[in-house]
Parts: sequence; structure tokens; C-alpha cells
Amino acid sequence: MILFNFFFKNVKKYGHVISLGYNCEVAYQFFKRYRFVESSLFAWTNTININKLIYAINNLDKLVSGKVENLKPMWKCFNTDIRFHGKAPMYIWTSGEEVDQEIINQDKAELLSRVNYLKEKFIKTANDNKENLYIFKYLIKNENKEEIKKNINDLYSTLEKITKNKFDLLIIFEKDKIPKNFQEEFCDKNIYIRTVNFYAPENDVTGKICDKKGWKKIFNEFRPNFKLKKTKYFKFEDV
Repeated sequence: MILFNFFFKNVKKYGHVISLGYNCEVAYQFFKRYRFVESSLFAWTNTININKLIYAINNLDKLVSGKVENLKPMWKCFNTDIRFHGKAPMYIWTSGEEVDQEIINQDKAELLSRVNYLKEKFIKTANDNKENLYIFKYLIKNENKEEIKKNINDLYSTLEKITKNKFDLLIIFEKDKIPKNFQEEFCDKNIYIRTVNFYAPENDVTGKICDKKGWKKIFNEFRPNFKLKKTKYFKFEDV
């Protein structure tokens, strides 16, 4: 019992585990660890970067409410620049063949309906008296340490405005990109900094090239306190 407590004393458990992007690797790695993933607004999207994510959360009414087009293979919301997966098979967008207009219309209609439902769910799961974990995979480009810190604090403040639930924010970096001693910058908030050795390739986030051990370590520490029954197959699964 002493040994068990030693290894699991830092485990944190949540009533909602919600990926904010920036792409699908977070949701996929959570699924690989727990064999389920809670449907949420940004779980299977490309939110591009933290600033576009913050804008989208601050302007949920603009999300898919204007021009939305498929850029092969993802649908782009031109109001926010967020990219969404449709339900249609990926190969129809990448085969090089012309896609039937009826398929395009059906896929877009399903997407708009789903995103509008998930926008409502995003607010509901922020205010249902459970404890939330929000996760963002941060791809550093040209930002310096102070800019990164400001962006993370801005994201936290944005979530505070819509969330009555107690919540933590988990930021994932690539290990060799993170500023030195960066966790110490957030000691006064419920913000956690963790790393993986490397991110999966942009064009294959559900493939075999990934830091399995790094993600497993993260999701051994940050866990759901619930289990959802699996009711569907995802595109990346072997049916």
C-alpha cells in the first residue's frame, strides 16, 4: 500500500477531460490510453495556434456561423480560422477525384449541426459542478518566453470567464522547445506544464510515429474519474 501511494500520490482526476487542440493528437492519445474520449468542441480540430483558439472561445457565436468551406480534407471556418473534420471518409477529399456535390452538402450540413451542438455542450460542461481539465498542445513558433507566458495566461483567463467549474489547464510542449524552469512561472495558478519528446507528424497524428511513453506518462497523472461506453468507431480505427 505504501508503494502504491508513492507512485500515485500526484494523480489528478477530473469529471471532464477536454482537448483544446491545437490538433487531434491530444484526443487520440487520450483515446489510446483510456479507450474512450468525450466529445467536445475542439477535440478533433486544428485550432492552428493559441491566439486563434482564444479568439474562437471568446467568439463562440462566430464559429461556423459564416463562410465554411472544405479545404481538403478539413472544413475551415473563415470567421475564426478553426479547421474541423467532417464525417465523410478522408480519402474522398485526398484522392484527387472530384467530390459529388451531394456528398459535400451532406457533410457540411452534418458538420454545422454537430459544431452548434458542441458549442452548447462546451458551455454546459464548463458549468455543471464537475471538475474540468482543459488541455492544449502548444506548438512554439517565433514566440519568446514572455509571449508564451502571456498567451497561456490569456487562455486561462478566457476559460475563467466561461467556466464556473473548478478547472485546471494543462499545456503540453515538446521537451526541447520549452523555456527553462517554465512551470515555476505558474505556481500561483492551476496551470500545469508537461512535455513529450516530440509531436506526431502534422499529416499523421494518429500514426505510429509518436512519443507513446511521454503521452502515457501524462495521462497516468491526469486522469478521468469517469468511463464512457464506446458507441462508435473513429476513422483511425481498424473496423
